[in-house]
Amino acid sequence: MDRLQQMRNSKWFDRLYMVTVAMKGFDGLIELISGLVLLIAPNELHKLLSFLTGEARESSHQFMHQLAQYIAHIDTDVTRGGLTVVILFLVIHGVVKLSLVYALLRRILWAYPYALGVLVLFLIYQLYVCVVQPSVSMVLFAALDAIIVWVVWGEWRKLAREAE
Repeated sequence: MDRLQQMRNSKWFDRLYMVTVAMKGFDGLIELISGLVLLIAPNELHKLLSFLTGEARESSHQFMHQLAQYIAHIDTDVTRGGLTVVILFLVIHGVVKLSLVYALLRRILWAYPYALGVLVLFLIYQLYVCVVQPSVSMVLFAALDAIIVWVVWGEWRKLAREAE
């Protein structure tokens, strides 16, 4: 048994798997709820983003000023680009993530390749955004998703070996 295989068989790896998949599930739930809230009350997003921009600008920290610019940019993009696209993105993204998380937590073996495919597509998109509009937060999210892909792949390999 090689070192990587031993690591995948450890309790530590099982905990890491559960935590990372649960994080994806929480993220998916937040996206789904956000999309549904925007569908029901579309003007609330503009109000929230305007409030956050104002609060961040009142701070004396440079980071908060940059955050205010970022939030204002998001508000402008949403207003210009159409809220329908944002709502569809959030709802579809949320439903896909929650479906994947359900299958992964139930350890449904045939779902792993599909989950990995979707997770890799999300990761590729995040890497694209990192190149086009670099930000520390996007780099951190991409790194986290790369870890999640690695952990899900490892769990899939482990389950496939057990099923043989």
